[in-house]
Amino acid sequence: MFTPFQVGEMMIGNAVATETTVPTFIASASDKELKVLSKDGTNVAAKKPFYVLQKADGIPGGFEFSDKVDPKYVDKVTVSAYSAEVAGSYKVDGFNTAGVVAAKRTYEVEIRLEDQLSPENFTTIQGYYVTGQILGSDTATTVRNGVLLSLNKNLSNRGADEFTAVADGTGILITEKIQVNKPGKDTGRKLQFTVKGKVFENVPTNGENGNLGLLTTTQITVPKPGTGTGKWVTNAEYVLKGFKYDPARDYGYPANFDTTPVYASKAGVYNLIHIKHYVPNTSVGVERQYKVLTIAVDKGTDTLANNANTNTVLTSIRTAVDTFATVPANLPVV
Repeated sequence: MFTPFQVGEMMIGNAVATETTVPTFIASASDKELKVLSKDGTNVAAKKPFYVLQKADGIPGGFEFSDKVDPKYVDKVTVSAYSAEVAGSYKVDGFNTAGVVAAKRTYEVEIRLEDQLSPENFTTIQGYYVTGQILGSDTATTVRNGVLLSLNKNLSNRGADEFTAVADGTGILITEKIQVNKPGKDTGRKLQFTVKGKVFENVPTNGENGNLGLLTTTQITVPKPGTGTGKWVTNAEYVLKGFKYDPARDYGYPANFDTTPVYASKAGVYNLIHIKHYVPNTSVGVERQYKVLTIAVDKGTDTLANNANTNTVLTSIRTAVDTFATVPANLPVV
């Protein structure tokens, strides 16, 4: 079985050109503009094979273009509006509940962090506070602050780049830090974690010393990876440009790209259009060579009005694909 080559590619732009032919696009379009045009170089038309062109003033020729997309071989078209990555958070509370703070107890807040390689491997990051034989001057506040101080020291020892832990009301709020990606080296994978508060008796009764279950843990913010983030687009560009320009390159992005152009920005705010299409029977053993063309449209700022450029691209695709596949409705602009 032969392996299909160049199964994915990405075009990135922040505007849509007004030119309606390939020659005028090359001559007059502005840098980073996108345009859907027919394969024969004319304006997009129903059921005619098309390309997506991207103006790129910094490369020889001044533009890039996608693989040909034949409307009758389009399997699916999707569009995803930008949404920001959201950091997850948990709150551990209950320190000030009657009977929770007592002598001869150990208080613990534990972050269980999944390993990057496998969820079967994990790390626990803890903060502790132990009350003495006599409670003395310890209160709910001193116990909470003691656990917090211990936890932050352990987080600092790990580089202080994973979580923040702060006092919040009578409890402790733990929030993940958004991880920064380094294309080709570190994808900035979202942290997978849970948090739990525990209380133990220092002198167990009846030979048992389990968690007394006196502290509560509440998820405050549900984590979300986001859609069309600069992190995702820069990671995807690294991989897809490798397929297109240099599949044998090593991992020294971006210095080892040499003349390979890169356009994505980690600060970008992108709507994504995916065109899943195929080329039938290109070689022995490959009946259908499926491909995905991703069009990333940088909105600049995340406002509904800035969906207009994405909608213009969708309209052109809708014109070309015609009845061969369903193209999603335009994104809202107001």
